[in-house]
This record gives sequence, structure tokens and C-alpha cells, in this order.
Amino acid sequence: MAHRKSPARLAKAKRIMLLRAAAAGQPTSAAARAPTGERWAGLEAALAGNVVLPNDPAYDHDRQEANPAFQAYPLAIIYCACENDVVVSLEFAAETRLPFAVRSGGHSTAGYSIGDGLVIDTSLIDDVVLDEERGVVYAGAGANWDKFNAVLGRTGWHVPTGACGSVCVAGFVQGGGYGYTSRAFGIQSDNVQSFRIALAPGHPEGAVVTASADAHSDLFWALRGGTGGNFGIVTRVCYRAVRLPAVWAWAIAWDADHVAEALTVMQSDYMLTGPDELGFMMNIGFHRGQPVYLVQGMYAGTRADGLSALAALLALPSARLVVDQVGSYPAMDAYLEDNPYPLPDQPAGTPEGKASCYIDKPMLTNDWQRVVDYVATSPNPWSLAYIEPYGGAINRVAPEASAFVHRSAAFNFVVDVFWRDDAERKRMLTWRDGLLATVLPFANGEVYQNYPQADLRDWSRAYFGAAYPRLQRIKTYYDPTGFFRYPQSIVPAEH
Repeated sequence: MAHRKSPARLAKAKRIMLLRAAAAGQPTSAAARAPTGERWAGLEAALAGNVVLPNDPAYDHDRQEANPAFQAYPLAIIYCACENDVVVSLEFAAETRLPFAVRSGGHSTAGYSIGDGLVIDTSLIDDVVLDEERGVVYAGAGANWDKFNAVLGRTGWHVPTGACGSVCVAGFVQGGGYGYTSRAFGIQSDNVQSFRIALAPGHPEGAVVTASADAHSDLFWALRGGTGGNFGIVTRVCYRAVRLPAVWAWAIAWDADHVAEALTVMQSDYMLTGPDELGFMMNIGFHRGQPVYLVQGMYAGTRADGLSALAALLALPSARLVVDQVGSYPAMDAYLEDNPYPLPDQPAGTPEGKASCYIDKPMLTNDWQRVVDYVATSPNPWSLAYIEPYGGAINRVAPEASAFVHRSAAFNFVVDVFWRDDAERKRMLTWRDGLLATVLPFANGEVYQNYPQADLRDWSRAYFGAAYPRLQRIKTYYDPTGFFRYPQSIVPAEH
């Protein structure tokens, strides 16, 4: 008796059949360098995931990044559903000599997770497992923070995550990873116990290794801040978890006349010297066309202790406590993403341009007033300046302890702009750079590598500082030919 094929196997068989005829459907510009349809079919058959080519109905959707400013037309998107799929995809890239980009969530602010060659996508490797007995969390490269936090739920276990729920593990953690509880528990990469990472095909260490403090310790050092797509493809991360049964979520708003004073107090009394338990982000922007001056965050403790910690800010003129909620970290992280209102509130599908710098010098009230006044001149009502305060557990780690070197800054100053057409794009990027220029006299020359800027001069020093030569040496061992490359990738030492 013949065995019945499952619906999944039938779907796979159908895709293989269609891919055999794929070469005829390739765009003219891609046809000269595209593998044959038989070769695409062979790749599909070897994967638990699947291959999407330009003639696939899903292609136009699947090629889109989180930021529509980046419009590329990949030769193929390879969806990896397991670690072996990543190994197979890298072997395919090596055999065909096709360039490739690595993507987990597609949130690279410089568009480095997409390209016109192959896209090796790990978003299907999104399992998250909490081991309460060992106090660790295992997370696949493509797990986003919404899923990650949902798995931890009300367990009382916690790992610092990002504030944006759609960002995924692999890209975030390799750039450091900042969130509301980072001042209490460290930048996210400080909380990693080990990485699983697929290396370039033919590497003497093997196809996949585990990097930790005890094995491949140099690679472990590099992956904590050295950014994704430089040494291999991270497939899984093991985090040390901490106990955090509940947090107090809060937000304070001010009128325009008092926000500069509030920012002065925030920098002098809270960023480098405030309690570790107090994590927050300051927003200066617009909601429904009206100016907004809002700080929101979490206190990793009781509401009463949080209110006491915020006394100096709440005592300022026009201060209003507009969020006052107690709950689990996952619930409060989701709540703050849209409450008291989403910022910015740009139309869906609007391209975005971001730039940032680290500030380590005191800014006086007049300096902050210049920032507030400049934001009010935005050519459209979706611009946003926001501040990510450091200090606490972040700054107590030595800069040489990992490739995340930004341990002396008071805060990260970020400018986010949006546009609808090319003319508006030019105006907004010019305006963005003008706002950034108002704070550059107070900056230390460093830039958060999780917010890469394609036009950034001397990016290796800005992202990695004194760590860059060591990163180059590690690159030389794990990727001597520069198999993993993109416009701002680390260059092997001898090149």
C-alpha cells in the first residue's frame, strides 16, 4: 500500500517542482548570475525552510524590511527553519559565489539586512525555552521580543530586552542591546551565557560552534557588541535570567516651558548617579501634530520606591504622572509601546532615517532649550528626538570586557525622521543632521552600533573604539577571506 504524503510534504514537493522551472522566471538583470532551476530545487529539497524567488507571489512582501527606505531586489530569500538550514545556505552561497545578507528581523537602520544577492533569513528559528532550574533562557535567532517576553510571561524570570516588540534576538544582542531594565541588569549582551554560531564553510573549527567564556572565548567576546554578520550567523543565544516578579511602569509629561529644566535635572541627577532600578527613555516629538515632552520607563521594584526615586522630576513645574501601572515586565513593556500614546505616529509605510551619538559631557538648561526649540522647527509632524540613559550596571562593566565599549556615556541621543517623497527626504535628513549638530559639542565621538549609519565617517572607531584591532584579529581567524561582508563589516587584520 502506498503511503500518503502529508500536506507539508506535498507543499514542499510542489515548491521543488516549481523551482525547477525558476530560471526562466528570473529578471533579466539577475538571470546571468542566477543558479539553474534544478539548483534552486536542490536547495529547497535540502531545507526544512524554503526558498523565495522573484517569481514567487510572496516575493514582494518578503523582500521588504522594517524600514521601507531600503528597497532591494534579492536574487533569492532563503528562509531557514533550523540550524542545519543555515549551514546549507552558507554552503550554497559559497558554491555559487553569490553575495548574501543576513537577516533576523530586518531592522538594520542602514539597510544591511537586505541586498541584491541572497538573503539568509533566520526569522523562522524563533523558539524560546525557559529553563527555570538552571535560570537560563534559550532563544532562536529570529525570536522577537513580543514572543520572547510572552514565553517568560508571569514566571517572574527576566532578561533585559528592547522596547520594540518586533525586533529579533540575533541582530539586537550582537550590537549590545539596550532596554528599560539595562541600567539594573546591564546591556543585553552582558547577560549572554553562550552563542551557537554557523561559521564560513570549510572552517577548521567546524560548521557550527558554541562560543562562551569557556569555549571560543575570543569569539564570545567579539559577538557581544561586534554586530551581526561579521563572524558567522548566530542561530541561538543562551541568556542568564534574573528574578523580577513585577515592575512599576510610569511616564511623566511636561509643558514646553519646563521641559529643558526637566532634561537638565534628568542628566544631572538620574543618568549616571540615579538608582539602578530606574530605567527610562525621554521623548521630544509630536503626537497628532502637537508637541510632546514625555519621559517613560520602568522601576525594577515597588511603586512606592519608584515614586520616591522620581520625586525631583515630579516636583518640577507642570509635571504630570500620565502612566502609573504595576505588572510583569512583559506586560508593562507591551503597555509602554503604545501608552500613553505611540511615538512617533507617522503614517504606516513611511520611510525612516535615524542618526545618533553618545553624550558624556553635562548639558546646561540653555543647551537643552536649543534642542527643544530645534525640534519645534521640524518640517513635518513625525520627527522625534529620544534619549536612552546609561549609567548603572551598563557603565560598571569595563569597556574592554566585550566588544560593546560604550561604558562612559551618560546617554545615547537619537534623532528619527520620516518622509513621503524624495524632496521631503532631503529636507528631513538635512534637518536631522542639524538637530544632531546641536549636541555634538557634548558627544564623545562614539555611536551605538545597533543604530548603524551608512554615511558615518570613521565608523570603526565610532562603533568599536579601541576594540577594533582585536575584532580584526578575531575576524582573521574565524573569517580570513571576508566571506561575511557588508559595507561596514569588520575587515580581517591582514587586509
